[in-house]
Amino acid sequence: MAFDVDSNIIKRLSDGDQSAFRVVFEHYYPRVSEFIRRIVKSDSLAEDITQDIFVKVWERREIFGIEVQSFDKYIYVMSRNAAINALRRTGRVTPLSNEYLSKSDSTSIEESYYAQEKELIIRLAVCQMPEQRRRIFEMSRYMGMDNQTIATTLNLSKKTVENHLTLALKTLRSILAVWASLFFAGGGILTTLKSTISTSLQKRYAA
Repeated sequence: MAFDVDSNIIKRLSDGDQSAFRVVFEHYYPRVSEFIRRIVKSDSLAEDITQDIFVKVWERREIFGIEVQSFDKYIYVMSRNAAINALRRTGRVTPLSNEYLSKSDSTSIEESYYAQEKELIIRLAVCQMPEQRRRIFEMSRYMGMDNQTIATTLNLSKKTVENHLTLALKTLRSILAVWASLFFAGGGILTTLKSTISTSLQKRYAA
């Protein structure tokens, strides 16, 4: 099932039809809010950000009939960037390189775009993990350390390290599932991507 609303609804929205905006709002608001909430870890902040996004959707409505080819992709990028900016303002995420925030150019293959977005969502989720779990995850993923080496370095038991990685994986699977189902459902590439994510995470962080 694709999540894009009927193109005629988007055309009516771009023409200033308030009833079309209401359809778009009711269709996207719950999913946008849930996606942002899982990133910022705050119900009230997620609601504020989501409301601001839909104010901007209405204010920028004229571009949807001219410049925007996919409303799904557009509102996803708005949501992702708004969540990142909110985390930056609260000092809860370090600056990310421009490669994550720039739009994919017209020559980029679709697989590259989804892989880049997946990595961004993982990094955002990691930033919100408890400090020790985040550190263990980063030592495993980004430094390539095995579980025993991590345990020795941090003066922890190997079992504790394994438990933290298990919980980290659970968090990542949850947010990646929401990310995928909210914004990119229906495509064959997505089915492959979700399967690849699950398999690669299991292999990477197995004891």
